[in-house]
Amino acid sequence: MTLAEQLREEGLIKGIEKGIEKGKQEERLNTTIKLLTKKFGFLPEDLRTSISELDHATLEGIIEDIFNYESLEDVKRYIQ
Repeated sequence: MTLAEQLREEGLIKGIEKGIEKGKQEERLNTTIKLLTKKFGFLPEDLRTSISELDHATLEGIIEDIFNYESLEDVKRYIQ
């Protein structure tokens, strides 16, 4: 295998890994929005936008604590 082929293969692998991670992030976001909507009903657009900008660890935290929230104010503490 030539150096160019190795570099191309490495680039392809990195691209696939990035795509997988982006897909996981989108799924976390969709799950977070869906669960919050089921629990509280309508979510204001500004809250949806703020949630969409959160990292994966924060989204996971929201999902894990969803049953402990009494209002959307509890969720807003994750958004700074």
